[in-house]
Amino acid sequence: MELTIDLNLLRAFVIVYRARSITRAAETLRLSQPAVSHALKRLRDHFDDPLFVRTRSGVAPTRLATTVYAEINGPLSQVVSATEDRTSFDPATSTRRFRIALTDLGEAGLLPRILLATGSAGSGIEIETVPLDIETVAQEVLARDIDAAISSSPVRGPVAQEVLFHDRYGCLVPEDLPATKATVSVDDLRSLPEVRVGPSAGHRTITEAVTTLGAGFLSDVPHVEVNRFTSLARIVAQCGFFAIVPVDAFSRLMTGLDGTKLLELPFESPRTGVHLIAHRDAGASAAHAWFLDTVRSALAGP
Repeated sequence: MELTIDLNLLRAFVIVYRARSITRAAETLRLSQPAVSHALKRLRDHFDDPLFVRTRSGVAPTRLATTVYAEINGPLSQVVSATEDRTSFDPATSTRRFRIALTDLGEAGLLPRILLATGSAGSGIEIETVPLDIETVAQEVLARDIDAAISSSPVRGPVAQEVLFHDRYGCLVPEDLPATKATVSVDDLRSLPEVRVGPSAGHRTITEAVTTLGAGFLSDVPHVEVNRFTSLARIVAQCGFFAIVPVDAFSRLMTGLDGTKLLELPFESPRTGVHLIAHRDAGASAAHAWFLDTVRSALAGP
């Protein structure tokens, strides 16, 4: 007899795929682990494939599971959104989980404000963050793998993008670097090695500034390239590097950090728009519309 796959089975599959853990998936779905395992067994029987294999940290999808996820995630999200609209989404009673892509700098500086705003409804709404990759974020939004993303650069792709606020850049240097003014000297920039966050974090503005405004005393290629902003302060403080960072966002991250100071650049500071990225029809879902409006309100102003 052919198995009819219902929405609950597919939803369980998607949550396990994202969580890479039956235990965490059960917590998200508010089901017991045996119930999630039973749902997966029915799907394994249907597809004649194990779908997930055990690892030390949880489970890993098979090649077929990855194919199935790519096919069903978008349509399934549309069905869930349509169902939410029919049942009148209420943030005060919802237990919906929203996924947002952020850099580590976004998690430190922006996520607390988003959590306060979403939690103010007094509901069981949950927020899950995923690492932002500027090269793949548009595809993740289009596939409805994430509900939104916040990036310091616009992305390529048919997605909705809007500027939430603007930030500017400064220079993070060791605290013991002599400085008679609040501006780093050109000689210091020429003499100190640079540590820079890689392009996946989306801060393309500073790279463009290096090749234009900073031409002649900043190298196109840094001495060290890292993946996360949170490592910059320690490298600057302990290894005598400098780093060019977004001022407003990084100031929040620096709270409680010793051994560094933030100075103005010796050329006109480039400004960058911090973008909210979402699906173009996200407003068609009451849940998504509420989430995006909440993020806008949370991040508006200083």
